[in-house]
Amino acid sequence: MKKPLILGAIMAVTVTACGGSSSSSVSGPGSATYVTETFTTDSATDLASYNIAGPQDVNPGCIPDTDSNLPLPEGILVYKEGEAPTRLVVFAHGIGNNVRDSWLPHMTREIRLAKSFENQPSDVAFVSTDYRDNLGFPTLRGAHDTITATRYAMEKFPSIATVYMFGVSMGGAVSGTAIIESTAVTEDGSSLYDYWLDVEGVSQLAETYAEATAAASISETAAQAQAGIERDTGGNPVTCPLAFARRSPAYHAAEMKLAGVRAATVIHAVNDGLVPHNQARVMASTLTTSGIPTQFFTIVGIPAEQDPGTTGTGTAGAGDADPYLNLAGHASEAQAYHPVMRVAFENMRKMLDGSYNETVPYFECIVDPNIPADSCPVDQIQP
Repeated sequence: MKKPLILGAIMAVTVTACGGSSSSSVSGPGSATYVTETFTTDSATDLASYNIAGPQDVNPGCIPDTDSNLPLPEGILVYKEGEAPTRLVVFAHGIGNNVRDSWLPHMTREIRLAKSFENQPSDVAFVSTDYRDNLGFPTLRGAHDTITATRYAMEKFPSIATVYMFGVSMGGAVSGTAIIESTAVTEDGSSLYDYWLDVEGVSQLAETYAEATAAASISETAAQAQAGIERDTGGNPVTCPLAFARRSPAYHAAEMKLAGVRAATVIHAVNDGLVPHNQARVMASTLTTSGIPTQFFTIVGIPAEQDPGTTGTGTAGAGDADPYLNLAGHASEAQAYHPVMRVAFENMRKMLDGSYNETVPYFECIVDPNIPADSCPVDQIQP
């Protein structure tokens, strides 16, 4: 089992209540008590001794902004009282979101669903954190904050043996970067993370920057992304190419394999208007060629009358066609019922229950309401 190097107490955790982190408890069915614990992480302090939290990109003049490092972000850990979980799910959120509003509802729902797993019920905790410059595009800082939140959970529960990373949208880049950056904080140089769910994720930051720059004059989100990327990298892809490469998971799949990542699932909508589908195709390809068993789900259609999310046709000014096309777009990560998020949570549950087939080197599936649900028989394939 990988072990994070813990130098005394994790200094990144600044208590939110005198004498410890704050928590609240809610009793669930069958008298189970679920705890929601909040903490504040200072990853710059936590990771200082590993020499990864500061700017290491060698491009001259590419110094990330420091004024946006405050306030320090809030993290949330959800677990079942009295249980020593052996599995941990780490959520990395996307642009414009925060954990309390977008992810705490998922965490509380999923920990209750875990008790009904057929093979491996309960025995799981969930953690997520906001980032420094949370409403910007803090790929590297978000990765380091996520590592610190993971370390917080693993120090609280030394019983944790398997860690699942689940990143959405910008959180795809955050989570993929965290997988690599975390190799600096383990005793054996492996990653803290064993499995990766890359959900409508950014895999090539330079491409996202180019798209955000092109749309910045007409889109507040694009302008927010452009400025946030510049704050996190210290520049643009021309002046700071190594900073962008460091934050682009598609370039690091081979390192993920060497770091011990066991399997990955990539999920993306074909008509995504924020992170184009090609970023998922590239990510799935590099994971597979690096020897990581990969399942790639392309979400094509949506049920009639369902909100498709942010569509490519809408971004291109042709949104009037969306009700007729019924093509899935970029999902809101706060929604569990959009097909992108639904498929992501289904795969996470299979991983947690031990029914996920990680023996298949590569499997690609099309998800559409007009295609039979049993058209993706990956679980029945034998090695």
